[in-house]
Amino acid sequence: MKKICFLAFLFLFLWGFPGETHATSSSSHIELNGKDLSAGKGIQTQEVKGNILVPLRLIVEELGYSVDWKAKTGTVTIQDRDHHLSLQVNKTIASVDGHQMGLTVAPLLTDGTTYVPLRFVSEQTGLNVTWNSKLKTVFLTSPPDSSGSSESSHGSSDSGTQAITNTVTDAEESTRATIDQISFMNHQLAITVNGKVSPKVTTLTHADRIVVDIPSSRFSDEFQASLPLDNTTQGAFPVTDDPDVSQVRYSLFSTSPAAVRIVVDLNSNQPFHVLNAGDGKIVIALDRKSDETAGLTSTAPVTSTIAPDTIVPEPVISSDGHAQGIDVSHYNGTIDWQQVAAAGKTFAFIKATEGTTYQDNQFLANVQGARDASILVGAYHFLNATTTDGARQEAANFARALESAGGRLDLPPVLDYENNPKGLTPAQISEVAHAFLDETEKLTGRLPIVYTGNVFASKFDPTFSMYKLWVARYSTTQKPTAVPAWNNWWAWQYSSTGSVPGIRGNVDLNEFNGTIDELRSSLAGDIE
Repeated sequence: MKKICFLAFLFLFLWGFPGETHATSSSSHIELNGKDLSAGKGIQTQEVKGNILVPLRLIVEELGYSVDWKAKTGTVTIQDRDHHLSLQVNKTIASVDGHQMGLTVAPLLTDGTTYVPLRFVSEQTGLNVTWNSKLKTVFLTSPPDSSGSSESSHGSSDSGTQAITNTVTDAEESTRATIDQISFMNHQLAITVNGKVSPKVTTLTHADRIVVDIPSSRFSDEFQASLPLDNTTQGAFPVTDDPDVSQVRYSLFSTSPAAVRIVVDLNSNQPFHVLNAGDGKIVIALDRKSDETAGLTSTAPVTSTIAPDTIVPEPVISSDGHAQGIDVSHYNGTIDWQQVAAAGKTFAFIKATEGTTYQDNQFLANVQGARDASILVGAYHFLNATTTDGARQEAANFARALESAGGRLDLPPVLDYENNPKGLTPAQISEVAHAFLDETEKLTGRLPIVYTGNVFASKFDPTFSMYKLWVARYSTTQKPTAVPAWNNWWAWQYSSTGSVPGIRGNVDLNEFNGTIDELRSSLAGDIE
């Protein structure tokens, strides 16, 4: 079949419409390469659960494919020289060259016309698809032959390769970068990546959103353990603690070539800038001088692709004598801890675990390296749990990792609770957090610390005031503000784009609310 080019129209229809539980009809035109396939008459399309279905026969026959309809079984087959597609009315499973695949919605038979999801059609026939809402018209264009050249925000595939191909080689798979984590905190979208990537960032309006396309990438197993993907490799999580953002959506946008798409749904148009220093973290920072991103370089609103390698100057904190530290994980690579210590960093928190089974593969090496450099060392657990039972299981995973590192570390254990992908209420958040903290204290014998963002911290009720607060607010001038549970902070993560000798790329920078002597004194009863 022709090249696959999976364009913005799919995104608009799959994610831009409110969900429906039934099919609704609308009159639309469909144009193929400038030709009105409706012959001047409006064509009825169907909408089901936010997905647009179009008449199959009209599109496919215009492209020269053979179509067969078996009324008895409600089966449509599409055949060309190389490929065989089979769909069945009211069934969400299709067959492509003998391989089964899931459909977001099933084909429909309405008034003698068979309708299929436009996503499926565009993937299988290689059409470039755009939608004009004012004209109520779908514009279809055939991509150039393989002898020509074609570029889009998603790249191009070799002629005859389908987006759902099952023939990707091991070598091709191994060269793809993996998306390991997505989070939104402190007015910033953070994407952790294993591999070097060049994201393409654009904006769309009506509704306002920022679209991040990452070519030659896929979701890692670690990602899928923390954020859900449905059977169409899509997912989303709400953003309830930022006035300018409603949710973040993500999908495996294409498989041939591989591409991940991440979308930030905005409540209004927002200027932003992109940070990508090739260090495993991509940051889309919304520019809002009066809030968490104060102190970062701002740009005007962006309406086209942003240069991905813009780097914000390293922030400098001038707090009198306050101890300076870092927090790291395997994303920071191999660290020269002696250089870190020589740069004046006196404490470090190291990622130990996430979820119920995952342990960071650099945890033990980082703990030993920090110890050897006489840096005070602690560990943190990234929480994914949405139930109290799940939180206790994650605490057990954390305790096992601490035991593998020799048990008691210099700094107290840390709960990293910074996002809410399942949309829990503040009361539920408090229940889950308390379950983790109580179980961690029981298993380790130490009162944990809570790490979170300054906005997310407001979700914790005053019962958390017994715990010390390590808070993220990325600014060189505006310190964290008081929230119901905490009037002051124990440590402040003031940057995610710092530069420290001995560490390649960006690193998180932290400040203790006191001198190194005061920090050591506060830990005197805990340090062995």
